[in-house]
Amino acid sequence: MTPFMLRVAELVESEDLDVPLPVPATVPSQRRSLIGGAEYQVGIRALAEQLVCEANAVLGDDGDQMSLTDEVVDDQLVFTVGYRGRAARVATRFSDGRAEARLVADGIPADEPRELAGTEALPDLLILLLAESDVPHHHVGW
Repeated sequence: MTPFMLRVAELVESEDLDVPLPVPATVPSQRRSLIGGAEYQVGIRALAEQLVCEANAVLGDDGDQMSLTDEVVDDQLVFTVGYRGRAARVATRFSDGRAEARLVADGIPADEPRELAGTEALPDLLILLLAESDVPHHHVGW
């Protein structure tokens, strides 16, 4: 199992429902070049697909699965990861020759536009999404 799968399994198998939740690293949204914005969005999105597949392998077939949906909305590339009615949305808007990423997620303060600090912050975001969505607790057998 991968390190992320082990984290998901630990969460699923935990009987302690008061485990500390991770805090995904975020930074204020930055304006980048169009290429820089595309690289950011594609990098985060590619890792999200891998991690959602890994999480779903641990969650198994007898319960809810994480979802990953893509959208192209006007001048934005968007993907949303969802689980049990909660979601995390990563969008990059391309306008005026620049790009700007934004994260909107349950459990992340929305006082100012924020983005993930990089791909290394994505596992914490997905674990937070699972934990706050009341992930079912059961034994993970391999």
